[in-house]
Amino acid sequence: MDSIFTNAQLPVEELPRAASVTYEPLARAYLNVDLLGLWLGRLAILFIFLVYTYLTKDFPDWLRWSIAGLWGFLLLASTVIRYFGFKIKGYAVRQHDLMYRRGLLFRTLTVVPFSRIQHSEVQQGVIERQFGLARLAVYTAGGSQSDIMIPGLKQEQAEQIRQFLSQKLAADEEE
Repeated sequence: MDSIFTNAQLPVEELPRAASVTYEPLARAYLNVDLLGLWLGRLAILFIFLVYTYLTKDFPDWLRWSIAGLWGFLLLASTVIRYFGFKIKGYAVRQHDLMYRRGLLFRTLTVVPFSRIQHSEVQQGVIERQFGLARLAVYTAGGSQSDIMIPGLKQEQAEQIRQFLSQKLAADEEE
C-alpha cells in the first residue's frame, strides 16, 4: 500500500448544480388525496368543537362563531399553501442518488446516495389505493433524518423505482 492519500479541494463553481436537475412531478391525483385528508380532518375537529361548545354552553355564541370563522380561514389558508406547495414537490432518480424536494414556505431538498440506502418499500393507504397512488419509503444508514418518503406516486412508478433501487443495491453488494 504505497498509495498516498490525497483530498484535493474542489472549486465550488465547478460542482454540479442541484438547480439544473429536472424533477418529476407527483401524480396530480395526490393533490386531491392530500386536500381530502386535510379537509376531513379539520372539519371533523371543527364539528366536535361546535358540538362541545353548544352542549356545554362554555362559550358565548359570538366567541364560538368567531373561533369557527378563524378555523375556516385557517383551513382555506392551509388549502392554498398545500396547493402551491404541491407544485414544488418533485423527485429525481439520478445515476448515483435519489432526490426529493418539497416545501413552499420552508424548502427542503433531500439527496440520498444509493450507497446509503438500506432498503425501500412501497406503502398504500385506503384512500391512496382508491386513486391508484402509493408512497415510496427509502430507509438509509444515516437514520430517520435522511430517510425519504415520496408520496403521490402512481402505483406502477413506485414499484418501478423500488425495483430499480433493489437491483442497484444488489449490484453494489456484488462489487
